[in-house]
Amino acid sequence: MKPLPPSFTEEMQALFRQFGREKEWPDFQACFRQAPAGGLRANTLKISRQDLQNLLAAELGLDPDYLAPVTWSDDGLYLPAGCQPGKLASYAAGLYYIQEPSAMLPAAVLAARPGDRILDLCAAPGGKTCRIAADLRGEGLLWANDVSAVRVRALLHNVELTGCANCLITQETPQHLAQNLPGYFDRVLVDAPCSGSGMFRRDPSAIESWLAYGSAPCTALQISILEAAWTMLRPGGRLVYSTCSFSLAENEALILGFIEQHPESRIVPIHKDSGVSDGLPLRSDLTGTARIWPHQAAGEGHYCALLQKDSSDESADVPEQVFSAGKRQEPEMADAAANQVFADFCRQNLSDAGLARIQQACRDGWLRCDRGCLHLLPAAMTVLSDLKKVKTGLYLGQMRPIRGGRLIYEPSQSFLLSLKAGDLKRAVGGTLKSDLIRRYLHGETISFGNTVSAEAGEYSAVVLEDMEGGRWPLGWVKPMPGGHLKNLYPQAWRHQT
Repeated sequence: MKPLPPSFTEEMQALFRQFGREKEWPDFQACFRQAPAGGLRANTLKISRQDLQNLLAAELGLDPDYLAPVTWSDDGLYLPAGCQPGKLASYAAGLYYIQEPSAMLPAAVLAARPGDRILDLCAAPGGKTCRIAADLRGEGLLWANDVSAVRVRALLHNVELTGCANCLITQETPQHLAQNLPGYFDRVLVDAPCSGSGMFRRDPSAIESWLAYGSAPCTALQISILEAAWTMLRPGGRLVYSTCSFSLAENEALILGFIEQHPESRIVPIHKDSGVSDGLPLRSDLTGTARIWPHQAAGEGHYCALLQKDSSDESADVPEQVFSAGKRQEPEMADAAANQVFADFCRQNLSDAGLARIQQACRDGWLRCDRGCLHLLPAAMTVLSDLKKVKTGLYLGQMRPIRGGRLIYEPSQSFLLSLKAGDLKRAVGGTLKSDLIRRYLHGETISFGNTVSAEAGEYSAVVLEDMEGGRWPLGWVKPMPGGHLKNLYPQAWRHQT
């Protein structure tokens, strides 16, 4: 890695002296000469950590013990050096999210519960959003937001890979969201933009950014984001604030200043698993916040605080008062024709179990058709007219008009990834390293002689299989005359040779 900036070294040495940690200084300096740890999180909507550990070991040809658990995240695994998990079939099936181990802490601390309304305010690229989605188990509402148009595209892709069906994504400033959603959320995650000093070992560009800007501009931005997030938290709700910075000003000092300005707030002590340290004792209760130090744990620098809003606080509107006249957008309900076409597709292509599950989801929420794009919105979701929406619920696919005024329905990849293999009436299976799976992920046509039917409106899916009986959908195929399966795997997702 690049040499550490002298000004950073001086700042950190002063920090260690301030809190009586001089003995740790040589170890802290030495850790920057070591390689950073890699990691990934199991998508527990689809697979347990233990099963993923075994599957990856088989796919990579490793002993499962080489994929050690991350202690502070019950779905996290360490990756051996040299692994390229983004090129594996199990990644294409949405079985895991590649994430630096210390970045797994904030969403674990948030501890989302099924049925909660959750806001991930600075969500891109989506690692924490995907963990929250798994914790919600499809119940409640996950609202993910990012102000960056570029980063929000990565967020959308990762949420779709996860198979999450109850997520709304917006591209808004925190302040504009707060104007529309006071007191609306049960829990809020603020993984704040920061100076990035905790990532120096992993990302050389973080050093360049730190030298150009430092911590000072970040703290003003962090405070404004935290204030907006607090406005959107309901009384009694909890908020997680996190950074990947070592800076006292961006972490404990910022939280201390915030709680002094907000008497309705309190620090909730974070449980410290192995590798997680107390926050610096700028005030005694700040030891209840958490740090990950790279010289004490297999992870990069990270800070995390858990705050709770007093349930007697009346400064925020209750959720029922959020949507004043003119702000709430009545959903553009799918018309009878679109409903019928989608229902016909499901009856033709889903198993009895899959059909029952989709029918129940439609009863619980509603179908929304926007410019031919069909979405399934959960009951907890409310759409506001003056917010820039990137995703509203589960994108099911496209309704296209054809001759005679009829509609045809083209199912989406996100719809398939929200299904289980048992939800499908027809599927073509392949094992982890099979030629069929390789060819499918490269976008090639699949041939099966004359053994595949080609009835109008029929779809099938390619399913990834392991030796233990696990089966996970990868993507759609459409039977064609002559026993061919038209490959419908998205162009942008296809593996390159």
